[in-house]
Amino acid sequence: MTAPRKPVRRRAIVVASVTPLASILGSGLLIIVPVLESTLGALSVVGVVAICAVAWLIGTVIRHNVIVVEKREAAGTLDTLTARLGTGADGVIVIAYVISVALYLRIMAQYLVGFVDSAGSALWEPVIACVAVALIVAIGAIRGFAGLNRLDRVSLIAVLILTTVLGGVLLLHDLTTASSGSLRLPPVPSLPPLSVLLILGGIVITVQGFETVRYLGNEYDAPTRVWASRLAQIVSASIYIGFVAVATPVMGIGTHAGADTTLLNITGRIAPWLALPLVLSAVLSQFSAAIADTAAADGNLRGLNKWFTGPRPYLISGAAAIALAATVPTLTIVAIASRAFAAYYALQAVIAMRTTTGVLRKTGFAFLALVMLGVTIFAQPAS
Repeated sequence: MTAPRKPVRRRAIVVASVTPLASILGSGLLIIVPVLESTLGALSVVGVVAICAVAWLIGTVIRHNVIVVEKREAAGTLDTLTARLGTGADGVIVIAYVISVALYLRIMAQYLVGFVDSAGSALWEPVIACVAVALIVAIGAIRGFAGLNRLDRVSLIAVLILTTVLGGVLLLHDLTTASSGSLRLPPVPSLPPLSVLLILGGIVITVQGFETVRYLGNEYDAPTRVWASRLAQIVSASIYIGFVAVATPVMGIGTHAGADTTLLNITGRIAPWLALPLVLSAVLSQFSAAIADTAAADGNLRGLNKWFTGPRPYLISGAAAIALAATVPTLTIVAIASRAFAAYYALQAVIAMRTTTGVLRKTGFAFLALVMLGVTIFAQPAS
């Protein structure tokens, strides 16, 4: 007889969902509205629904691998080629994490500079980002991140509160203007459909984070992580879709204000009193996300090769992140990070295809692998 399955506790699911949810919202909530505005305008909701739908499908890949592949790895029954693909995926996600660190801290710097100087500065954003990377690397190499691992919970609470308040203010504004008959929708930019698809592929990073459950095996069992991944994706998709919907009527594109580059532009027009909380939330969430990804890159590098000992993983990943943050524009880093995560998802989809049964599931996973491969090769940044 087989032992009865332990019931999955609701509290454990909620707690386990904090890491993927914080990662998803930290990845994109601050940038998804401006990018969709410049790409789709009034059709931004369609874009965010499509992105969330693709993310859910990729989530099924990750959840399959948590349940099936991890069990085979533990039993020693995973075939050699699939195991090597898994090792390759671990290497790819290290690269993705390093790029993400540069991205998070450029976004943080963008909001800091935008708040202090509305005209922005081409100099201070990379400087602030590079200093922040150096600080995180120094902390990790000297003392580790003990005591800082709860930042994700604090930042998640701050982001949820701010999003609720700002979303409520935008909804009230939309309802007020609609009742007065002055509600307007922004124009739809005249971009070729293929360009729109490639730009949407270039913001895969905005919904990245659900895959973190693959690396929480020491803390939670597989069923808990699967449900936590689902919960995180459902909650984040609801927030993204709702927020983009209420933000669409106040987009600056097509008005004298011009297209928005950050949420600060929208906040400044509709609720200036929320500008400072928005910046503080951006600093907390992006710094926390950068710490989490630096720690993840460190752990994965140490697992890949014994050469990565002592401070080497921190110094190598930090140097790469500084090089990116110093030389590459923020929106370009968004597309590069999206390509890296798409490559990781493509490998995970191939692994899922090789370990599943049934023609439909194999075909579905193979199709997702091809889609993510296309994003890896062809995704382009928003202008």
